[in-house]
Amino acid sequence: MHLHKKKKQSIKHLFKARLLTVLVSLLSLCDAWGQQPDAGDEKVTTLLEDLLGRDDARSIDFETLVDLEQALRRRPINLNHADEEDVQNLVALQLLSETQATALLEYRQQLGPFTSIYELQAVPLLDVPTIRRLLPYVRVSDDLTYTQLSARELLTGGQSTFLVRAAYVMPKERGYFPQPGDSKAAYLGSPYSLYTRYRYAYGTKFSAGITAQKDAGEEFFKGSQPHGFDFYSAHLYYKGNSIIRAAALGDYAVNIGQGLITGAGFGVVKSSYVSAVKNGGRILWPYTSIDEFQFLRGAALTLGTGHWQLTSYASWRKADGNLVHTDTLDENRIITSIGGDGLHRTESELADRNAVTIKVGGAHLQYSSPTFSAGLCAQHTRFSLPFHYGNEPYQSFYFRGTELTHAGFHFDWSYRNFNWFGEAAYSSPSGHALLSGLLISLHPRVDVVSLYRNYSRDYTSLFSTALSEGTLPQNESGFYGGLVFRFLPTLTLSGYADLYEHPWLRYRTDAPSAGQDYLLQLTYKPSKQAEYYVRWRRENQLQNASLPESPQDLLTEETRSSLRLHGSYALSPAVVLRSRVEFSWYRHSPQPAQNGVLIYQDVIWKQLGSPLQLIGRFALFDASDYEARIYAYENDVLYVYSVPAFYYRGIRSYLLARYSFSRALDVWVRLATTYYSNRDRIGSGLSEIEGPVKSEIKAELRLRF
Repeated sequence: MHLHKKKKQSIKHLFKARLLTVLVSLLSLCDAWGQQPDAGDEKVTTLLEDLLGRDDARSIDFETLVDLEQALRRRPINLNHADEEDVQNLVALQLLSETQATALLEYRQQLGPFTSIYELQAVPLLDVPTIRRLLPYVRVSDDLTYTQLSARELLTGGQSTFLVRAAYVMPKERGYFPQPGDSKAAYLGSPYSLYTRYRYAYGTKFSAGITAQKDAGEEFFKGSQPHGFDFYSAHLYYKGNSIIRAAALGDYAVNIGQGLITGAGFGVVKSSYVSAVKNGGRILWPYTSIDEFQFLRGAALTLGTGHWQLTSYASWRKADGNLVHTDTLDENRIITSIGGDGLHRTESELADRNAVTIKVGGAHLQYSSPTFSAGLCAQHTRFSLPFHYGNEPYQSFYFRGTELTHAGFHFDWSYRNFNWFGEAAYSSPSGHALLSGLLISLHPRVDVVSLYRNYSRDYTSLFSTALSEGTLPQNESGFYGGLVFRFLPTLTLSGYADLYEHPWLRYRTDAPSAGQDYLLQLTYKPSKQAEYYVRWRRENQLQNASLPESPQDLLTEETRSSLRLHGSYALSPAVVLRSRVEFSWYRHSPQPAQNGVLIYQDVIWKQLGSPLQLIGRFALFDASDYEARIYAYENDVLYVYSVPAFYYRGIRSYLLARYSFSRALDVWVRLATTYYSNRDRIGSGLSEIEGPVKSEIKAELRLRF
């Protein structure tokens, strides 16, 4: 009797606590319910700027993330029935951190289903700004319909989307005109770029589609492209709840552990979101992007029971490569690089098209629980032609041969507000890579992160998305430490320090070297209508320099610094202003110092109920040379990202208009123009444009049914 009475009292107290939580949360959140910003936009903007601002050559699977965001908007995640992979979708969109995702699942496991969406404020580590960003993507319900779908519902209850886009750059580049001594233009095709796609999707449960693209300068239904578009991609994807956890046919991407062997999406990049250093998201993704290298083509299947799941995948596809003939009989051929930029405009670019066949086979076994997961991965890659990157000293340990084997182990353990994760990988014949990190919430106002990495000089992984200073995790060791301190609900200080070493030579660095990368940002958000921040960043590393008194290159310090002042303010529910001033400094002795400045003003008009939306920018820039360049994200048509580099002196402006004729039909038009006041030519080589003005017009149509 006594135990039964205590149990009834405990349940009563729990009910009272929950009721109080719901009431308090309702008062603090209801004001934001109908005024949701485009959640995730600011994070995606920052990640794109930081990634491309470092000249990182890795591909960004931007379209897949946009598709995921739109799928969750149409069919929000039911938090009462969401599994770990569902919550990982929120992590992939940078809406939740890993520690917040774990806290969400642990809260539900301990206290049972959520009684209201407003109960989210009772979840440890979830603050009000985070919850506001989540609201468009989550719901609370006892409805089991979405988890118990019939095949008929999957195939008929989803949404179809057809999209077509065209773009044209004015004036024409030099490659479209006959070259000296040649009666034909170097570019074989028209100056229009074309893109089209069809996709049928039922939330994140089922997806089927086809994508096609033609770049500017490529032929279309003639010559080298008799089948029309230069690039085609198709996929079929299913996410199940029973033994079949996921299945993919056609083009797909695999995301395992911390991405040392293979990864998808943005991967991990150093940014002002200093805690976002952990790779997450689904293991198996449908591929919907237009990058012509960073994907697999074939079939993949994930089977699971209880806490265990096994993913196996196989891929067979052709890829571009720099093809070199080592003898006059053309019998011995090697590949010196792979991937490329996907452009096939000229005879020489066409010679590298589909030059190598890549076969990939792999398997991944994982154990998962709400607080712990661990997995083993093995992957074998075979190339139809041998690799030989080159004979420069810094290339001495680069991969050579036709077969590449990987094996790896990864783990992830969470306990309350503590998260420890890591991965170790091996690549044949002797390369190894190690990564381990900690995410800790010391206090509701204080988060700290640390990450150690060690990548040997002979480690090779072509599909990696792990954190690294270079393009790929190779020839590098380092320690990353970050801090987020919320002084007040309106004031946040964040920053990181990354100290790294390169034990072997690198491109333009003829000796072992070291570097440091620092970032500090102070953000002030006095209200939902306004946000301001100041950001300082500085990076030092060693690089070759030619000195007049020395017969050979010596290593001297190269320093890049920047200071950004950024503000965003909503004048009304319809009008938002964004302003920025950014300064850059570059120094590499004995060359003279260079500097740059960028100033821009954005005006965003989105009237509730109006079919028309407008975004415009006017920017002034002045940078002494390319090394002092400044990057800035620009709004673009759907599925397109634009982060141009500003250098020399000039004016940049663009106007983006979206008009919704109905809920089914949307049209975007974008016009962008750059004027250089100190240039009479823009670009170089075949991409050169006569005159100081370069413009681009882009139009896109989307039909949903």
